[in-house]
Amino acid sequence: MRMNRTVASIAVAMAVGEAMAQSATSNSATGSNATKDADNLPEGIVTARRVNERLQDVPLSINVLSSKELTDRGLASISTLSEFTPGLSYTPNFGRTGERPVVRGISASQTYAPQPVSVFVDGVYKRDGALGLLLDDAERVEVIKGPQSALYGRATYAGAINYVTVKPSQEINGTVSVTVGQAGEASAFGALSFPIVKDLLAARIKAKHYEFDGQYTNALTGHKIGEERSDVVGVMLSFTPSKSFDALLAVDTAKDRDGMFPVAVRPVPIQAGGVITNQNGSTNVPNGGSCNGRTINIVGNNPVTGLPDASVPAALATRLNGRACGAATFSGTTVRLNEADLMSYTDPITGTSYGNIAGLDREIDRYALTLNFHFGGGYTLTSQTAVTRQRSNLGADQSYSGVRFSPFNTAWTTYDRDKLDYSSQELRLTSPQNQALTWLVGGYMYKERGEGRTTSVIARNSAQQVVPDYMRDKAGTNVDSVAPFGRVQYQIDKTMRVSLEGRSNSEKVEAVGTPLGIAKVTAGTCVAGQPCVVSGKKTFKDFSPRLTFDYKPAENMLYYAQVAKGSKSGGFNTAPGLPASSFTYDGEKITSYEAGIKNQLFERKMEWSLALFRNDIDGLQLSNSYVATNPVTGLTTNNTLVNNVGKARTQGGWRSVLPSRQPTG
Repeated sequence: MRMNRTVASIAVAMAVGEAMAQSATSNSATGSNATKDADNLPEGIVTARRVNERLQDVPLSINVLSSKELTDRGLASISTLSEFTPGLSYTPNFGRTGERPVVRGISASQTYAPQPVSVFVDGVYKRDGALGLLLDDAERVEVIKGPQSALYGRATYAGAINYVTVKPSQEINGTVSVTVGQAGEASAFGALSFPIVKDLLAARIKAKHYEFDGQYTNALTGHKIGEERSDVVGVMLSFTPSKSFDALLAVDTAKDRDGMFPVAVRPVPIQAGGVITNQNGSTNVPNGGSCNGRTINIVGNNPVTGLPDASVPAALATRLNGRACGAATFSGTTVRLNEADLMSYTDPITGTSYGNIAGLDREIDRYALTLNFHFGGGYTLTSQTAVTRQRSNLGADQSYSGVRFSPFNTAWTTYDRDKLDYSSQELRLTSPQNQALTWLVGGYMYKERGEGRTTSVIARNSAQQVVPDYMRDKAGTNVDSVAPFGRVQYQIDKTMRVSLEGRSNSEKVEAVGTPLGIAKVTAGTCVAGQPCVVSGKKTFKDFSPRLTFDYKPAENMLYYAQVAKGSKSGGFNTAPGLPASSFTYDGEKITSYEAGIKNQLFERKMEWSLALFRNDIDGLQLSNSYVATNPVTGLTTNNTLVNNVGKARTQGGWRSVLPSRQPTG
């Protein structure tokens, strides 16, 4: 819900010692050997398929933005990047607490479910928090559309975003930028590269502070809503003892402190006497009417599965009120949120005081080590090890309208304290790329551990008095994934080429049986008077291939066609009290078809691209509301869960005309 902003930016290059001042985003800056497969590549060279290739020669739909383009357009986040990338939307989901990336119409129903698009920083998977990722120190960003499961793995079955950072240099150089804008927006960024031991060890340090005061006002308190604060510090070391070995170590920490996120409830049209009166741009279509060419048939939810069921009639008022159709229009800058109950919270059981819990308080620490072993004949073995530690606390008004209690007598407020730790290890062996037959093989391991505590902040006692609610454990989650993968490519002749990729993924997902407390009532899998435990294990297996054929009749022209499959894993709905039928959901699978043309015009000064695609989705994961009794509290709650609801299809085309990135000499 952020408005458009006018931003002024000032960038200053720093001269250190006797070095000539230059921007860290300059293509003339040369890094260590550790980066030769990732950054400081000639303009027009990308690593979208895990090897260096000319953008013109890659048989994929790719948008590439260089550091200069990011700076010139004022793109400092993934969210603003998507505004200049056709086919990509990467918007906040309830502020910066969640992310909802969309590529070619494919998205995830819930932020805790596997995403269809993932971000990779220098080849390392980023689980979440990408909206806090700062693009100030980017060498380039590659947005790759279509299933990338074969080479990039989990959570990339609709696309991948490859973020390549500026690496340490053997020359002393740096950059400073200051940005100011409306609504108290301001940021300051600085980076410095320098050699520690000439031609052996170099470093790059960077830091950024960002703040935004928010553009909305809480009508209940007069406070600003949508405030954001971020501080990021990072250091990178490159080690190049010989031509046959290099290493890159990256360490960074990011802290976000945001206020309550701006959100408003779509107004429900008024229904009286069978007549619907729309409000504030919100349009409802009566049952039996038409929306986007389809007849509206409103049904109720099956009491066992929680899913819409044609055999279950909806309530009369629901049928009369109709179904929302089209976008709603909101005006003004005022929202209504319950801040008062979040300003100071103390757990009544432990006596722990958490202070002001409104909004997001998050800290993410990341460590990544990349090792390259260069063997004779052009073979390269790459090892990438990454560890991430994340701590996130969030206090929110889930009514989105300032109402303290729901019709089920449960508080709309929530406070969650979550811990997430994940690590990955990838080994990849690449053949020489100057042969007719080229290949790469590798293996990937991923481990994730999550746990947390939650409270409704307030509750009502037997006398209907409002009292503090207590912190209780959540069901934890574990994910363990193992995936061998590979690609083989053969140059049939000077004009034709075929490549086959594939990844076999086995992912074990576990809902950890953390005792949630003694059940007051029997509900779901919990029995009154006994400890309530939500637990389960399930392994999801799939094979994701991609077959590509490309034809290059001239140096500046490429035709390609491909078919690919991808998937994302299923998981568990861990809210206590849910029936067994709603406890798990299966993986979602996609079959994608794409054909495209890439051409360079006007003596290679202009690039013209066209792509047509179709995606067939099976086992579509979709969120549904489900009313259940919490066995621990005994209260009725409205839960959002993920279910597999059937099939879907997206199809369309993409065309671009851009200045050429290829050398014209």
